Amino acid sequence: MPRAFAPALFVLALGAGCSKQTTPTGNAAASKGADVPHDAQHALNAKLGAYIDCFNRVDLPLHAGAKHYIGSIDDADAGPSGRETRVAGPYDISDFDMKQCDAPVSAAAAAQPSLPALDTAARQYHAALQALRPISHQVADYYARQDYEDDQFAKGKQLHAPLMAALERYAQASSAFGAELEAQNDAAHREMLKTLEREQGRTREYYRLSMMLDAKQLTDVLQEDRFDIARANTLLEGFNRLSDEAHAKVADQEPDKLKWNSFETAAEDFRKQAKSRVKRVVDKTPYSRIEEGWLDSPSLAPEGSPRKLLNTYNALVSESNRQ
Repeated sequence: MPRAFAPALFVLALGAGCSKQTTPTGNAAASKGADVPHDAQHALNAKLGAYIDCFNRVDLPLHAGAKHYIGSIDDADAGPSGRETRVAGPYDISDFDMKQCDAPVSAAAAAQPSLPALDTAARQYHAALQALRPISHQVADYYARQDYEDDQFAKGKQLHAPLMAALERYAQASSAFGAELEAQNDAAHREMLKTLEREQGRTREYYRLSMMLDAKQLTDVLQEDRFDIARANTLLEGFNRLSDEAHAKVADQEPDKLKWNSFETAAEDFRKQAKSRVKRVVDKTPYSRIEEGWLDSPSLAPEGSPRKLLNTYNALVSESNRQ
C-alpha cells in the first residue's frame, strides 16, 4: 500500500487576477457579462480549494502511518507474528480531519462547475476515507494502549486483514483523486497566470503562482530515485531566475511585505534542498546507516533525500497558501 509521498497541493487565491472592468453607468448587460469570468473562476477555485484542503490534511499522514505500521511487523501479508517488540499503529483519523473532508468534499462534488472525472474521484476518495477510519482507529488504539501485551497479538492478527483491505482501497482512491486533482489544479493555475499577466502584468501574485508551478515541477522530477540530471538542472536554474526576478521587483512592496518575506525564505530553503538533492545524485553519495533510518522522517530526513526536499516543498506550499 505505501507509495512515494505526494507533494502537497497549493491553492488558488479566490478571484485573483480576475479584475472587473469598469462599465458605463446603466449598462447592466455589460456589467453582468464582465462578472461572468470572475464568477466562473471563483466557483472553480472554491471547488478545487475544498478538495485540496481535504487532500492536504489527511493524505500524507495516512500514507506515512501505513508505511510505519507495515514496516514494524514481521510480515505485511500474514500480519503480526507476535514476536514483534513494538508495533507502530496506523494514522488515527481525527474528528478534525473528517471535518475538513466530510461536508466540504460532498458540497464541492455537487457544486458547479461539474468536473465528472474529478468529482467522481473525490466521492470515491471520501468513501474510502470513511471506510478506513473505524478500522484504523481500532488498530491505532490497540497498539497505542499496548493491548497486544495482554492477548499476545490475538486482536492485532484479527484486525490486520481488514485494515490492509481498507488501506489498499484508500491507496487506490488516493492515487486516482490525487492525479485528477493535480491535473485540474495545474490547469487552473496556468490559466490564471495568463489572465494575471494580461490584465495586471507581473504582480506579486503572478510571481507566487509561477514560482509554485516551477517548484512543483521540480519536486516531481527530484522525487524519483533516478532522474534526468540535465533536465533537473534546467528546472532548478529556471526557478532560481524566477525567484531572483520576483525578489528584485516585488519584495519591498506593501502591503504584506513581511508575509512575502516569509514566502521568499521558504523558497530559498526549497531551492537549497533542490540543489542538495541534485548534488547527492550527481556525486552518488550514499546514505549512512543512520540516515537510512531517517529517510521517511518529517524532521530528520537527510540532506539531499527525496523526503527532505518534499518537506521543504510542503513548507513552501504552506507559506504560499498563507499569502
